[in-house]
Amino acid sequence: MSDKQVRNSLMLAATQSYVEKIKNFAEGLQIQFTEYQQTCVVNAVRTINPLIVKAGYNWNNFTVDNIISVLQKTAFLEVNPSAVPSECFYIIRKEKQKDNTWLPVLEFGIEGSGNDRILRKFGQDVVDLKSYIVYKGDEFTEGYMDGWDMTLPKYKRMFKSNKPEKVVYLIKKENGEIDVQYADTSDVMKSLLANAKQNLMNSKGEDENKLLRELAKLDLYQILEDDKWLDKTITKKGYGQNKDYQAPLFNPSYTSPISMYNMIERKLRNHATRKYPKNFNHKEVSVLYEDTFDEKYSHKGELISPEEQIEIINNEIDDKAAKESVEKVVEVVSEPVVEVEKVETDDRPTLKVEEKVYQDEQFGGESQETTEDEATQEEPETEEEIQQSLGDETPDWML
Repeated sequence: MSDKQVRNSLMLAATQSYVEKIKNFAEGLQIQFTEYQQTCVVNAVRTINPLIVKAGYNWNNFTVDNIISVLQKTAFLEVNPSAVPSECFYIIRKEKQKDNTWLPVLEFGIEGSGNDRILRKFGQDVVDLKSYIVYKGDEFTEGYMDGWDMTLPKYKRMFKSNKPEKVVYLIKKENGEIDVQYADTSDVMKSLLANAKQNLMNSKGEDENKLLRELAKLDLYQILEDDKWLDKTITKKGYGQNKDYQAPLFNPSYTSPISMYNMIERKLRNHATRKYPKNFNHKEVSVLYEDTFDEKYSHKGELISPEEQIEIINNEIDDKAAKESVEKVVEVVSEPVVEVEKVETDDRPTLKVEEKVYQDEQFGGESQETTEDEATQEEPETEEEIQQSLGDETPDWML
């Protein structure tokens, strides 16, 4: 058996193992796990594998919980990684640990028609929907209510530019009514500020609040069309003996001319569809959906600001540190607790990828996205082999 056949056999075994874990998770929570959801999981593994190989990793470099969480979102939100147009994407980030090592983390996101699919599947009383992006220079008139009568928005594409300004969703409900959901660049601005706040964590020599206040006075394109902000870098603190290093204030997905408009369109659709009420039939699926967003909402349905998000994270870190300190002194004896979501054992088949580990020093070791269209692929020898080719078209989330 050739090396390639061995790798494919191991990948098939690993895929079956992941499918079984997702199935057990569903059974434990009495959630239906359909054949289509299983197909989504299999396609996710096929899509992620070349992404991992290209980055110089193998599956064993990622924690089981990380992989299972990503596959759970793919399965229970019922988005297919092989769908055209695209419904979701996967990226690899590198997170620095307390021992100064970098741990790769796999992440999942919704994009393109994935928003529409989730809205059709889980939106309350949704019969049909249509959506469109309004670009700069297009003719657009807002809709309005006159008592019980509703006038729908009017839109005419003028093709003067590809600069997105807002998204409009027309949602036809079971009772015949049409619900209109909007999102504009002010919503995307929330995401951009959250991204800046996240990147400012562990920064050195920056007044975070002052910088965020300065940014909040501007609109989205005043920031993303100004070289001052596009080229803005911050100094990140090095750990231990490592030196400080420079990193961009905003992720390249926002600032790259290749991906900027596509990123804005994706965020517009995310915000508009998120606002519409949904019925996921289980709390755990709702949690999986909300976890795909950078911006978080409180239990009252109010958007949590970036500052509040960081404060919550800091409090969680402090609570965890205090708990660990107490556990060192006091021996706590308790009955074992079974958690359905937690994967206790790593019984994955060992997958070895004979590739040289890729080191990205572009931003001094800062977490960088690895895009799906950069992934390598091999010529399959049989139809049963698990490798999947990726399209050449540049996805809207690439850096």
